[in-house]
Amino acid sequence: ILFLHQVIAIVTQSYYGDPENGGNRDGRSWDRIGFRPDAKRPVVEPDLPPLRVTDPREIDPHYEVVVVGAGAGGGVVACMLAEGGRRVLLLERGETLTAKQVSTDHLRNHRLSLYGHNTGPPLEGHPRVLENRGAARVMRPFEHGYHNNAMTVGGGTRVYEGQAWRFAPQDFHMASIYGVPEGSSLADWPIDYETLAPFYELAENEIGVSGALGHSHAGPRSDYPMPPVEPDFDGPVLRAAAEKLGWNVRAVPLAINTEPRHGRPACVAMGTCCGFACPTEARGNTANTMIPRALATGNCQLVTGAQASRIEVGDDGRARAVHFFHEAVDGAIEKRIEADMVVVSAGAIETARLLLLSRDERHPDGLGNRFD
Repeated sequence: ILFLHQVIAIVTQSYYGDPENGGNRDGRSWDRIGFRPDAKRPVVEPDLPPLRVTDPREIDPHYEVVVVGAGAGGGVVACMLAEGGRRVLLLERGETLTAKQVSTDHLRNHRLSLYGHNTGPPLEGHPRVLENRGAARVMRPFEHGYHNNAMTVGGGTRVYEGQAWRFAPQDFHMASIYGVPEGSSLADWPIDYETLAPFYELAENEIGVSGALGHSHAGPRSDYPMPPVEPDFDGPVLRAAAEKLGWNVRAVPLAINTEPRHGRPACVAMGTCCGFACPTEARGNTANTMIPRALATGNCQLVTGAQASRIEVGDDGRARAVHFFHEAVDGAIEKRIEADMVVVSAGAIETARLLLLSRDERHPDGLGNRFD
């Protein structure tokens, strides 16, 4: 039975795979189901200037703020601080990648990573160890247990689907609404929807979000910056079925241009959003919105290929320096950069890992939440 399943998997992958990577000869299976990635509209790549990357040997020994991770959070933070006049160093473990470099291989991407992925880190030399009941297993970056986010400038926003939901008002009061289960740490947020609403609106305008008003549980809000993305072939069918059931149907809010905006074109409906880079940059990400703005101020420097290894804490108990490694042209180097403030935005796993590695005599278990 196992052999039969393996044969079926290989045949299926070959049949529906990407022609440029050895499967689906001449796109025959795509023809049969009416899918051609280049059939709807011509792809016009926007004339966006490349991001300016600084050589780590040319950075200063001290910055007002060091931001670790140039993804969804780090890109926004770096932009806001740099435009506010702060001197910022933005460190990213991955590299800057064009849309073409983030390939559309349907068997090697961040949605289906059977044999690899389409962003960093490299498949070799970057293992994680998964421990379960005393047994350890070494995981490669594309394997399921690795839980790999895209490691590139822009992070997961380079390959996400673009869904841009706000929390509903009741999401901030779950403990009050449903009660606290025994042994649970469930608690209401210390803020509410009204507190965050102006910041939601700011982010939607800066990144560019399209959508439609009228979602059943949405909080009060102004209209979206852009009209919604046109439905695909199955949209009308799903809408008709939902309306027969009495369900309220509205377009999903997406960080996708439906009209030219901020130097980027409108969506051309390629249909390969989730797991891939947008070939026209119509989908907003921090690499084509916030990080270019941060660099344009002259107050922010971006270093790629920088693996943060430790955060150093001063006598006042505050983070005061970041250590990182970099594979330079003439060999690996290690840098220590002092900072008035350190922002760690390297994703759920890498952030926790960096904090745990940041040990000293006063913090033998590393940094992180303390309840003493």
